[in-house]
Amino acid sequence: MSHSHVVESLDAEEFLSDHLVPGRPVVVRGALAGWRKPPPWPLEDLAQRFGNHEVTLFDTLFALEQIATFAEYVDEYTGSAVEGVPPYLRWFTRQSDEQMMEADEAFTELADEWTMPTWLPRTDYVFPPAAGPVDAARDPFPARGLFVCGRGGRTRLHVDPWASDACLCQVTGRKRFVMYAPDQGALLSDGEGVVDLDAPDEARFPRWKEAVPTLDEVLAPGDAIFIPAGWYHTAVALADSVSLTWNFAHRVHEHRFTAHLRSGGDRDPVVAYFLKPTRTP
Repeated sequence: MSHSHVVESLDAEEFLSDHLVPGRPVVVRGALAGWRKPPPWPLEDLAQRFGNHEVTLFDTLFALEQIATFAEYVDEYTGSAVEGVPPYLRWFTRQSDEQMMEADEAFTELADEWTMPTWLPRTDYVFPPAAGPVDAARDPFPARGLFVCGRGGRTRLHVDPWASDACLCQVTGRKRFVMYAPDQGALLSDGEGVVDLDAPDEARFPRWKEAVPTLDEVLAPGDAIFIPAGWYHTAVALADSVSLTWNFAHRVHEHRFTAHLRSGGDRDPVVAYFLKPTRTP
């Protein structure tokens, strides 16, 4: 039984019973050791392969700040060029019919070089709907993306959308992850937004200091982390960083996902995009 939040190994049965069903986060050290191209992946290699592709750069949350090429980002915001908090390169595969830029071509090229951690379910997903075997390296998933940031790049505290769980694979560099359980939400959120731990609005979130994180760990290249639905999380790159990540809802949480749809979640363009082709009642 893997009751720790950090483990050296994990099998599919343990993950299901101890983490996926109860919604308990876990960091699995060395989870990516079996990849055909094991981490770390040199950032300069990625820049050489994908340098001419246009990518989207975001602020410390999810506001789009600018468009650049992959090579421009690496030149301007990584290595010795890093100053302050760099923007965050989030390069998503197709998430809606209207999306202007997508990373599908890059993911196709990388597909043979990585795979989902062995402990994640291969079947019975309801979001995206898939009865048969899937692999995030090859198959579309919501918020599936290549995340790149220079040292100091951060993602502010937030909860993922769509009542979904997530997995993040740390490919290059070290990244500090801090997670708070859903029951800390009364201290961290006012219903309109979530406190920025780096610049807290004391008047708006007077009790934020009372919140206690459940997990505060540094991911090294080759580690993977499971982020359950409803958990508040924030991350900062301690070195130039590359991560692969995606979201999902598994059949064990079908009731939760269905409730999200009934409460208006079905109007989200990403949800609508992923459910339209094969979704059955």
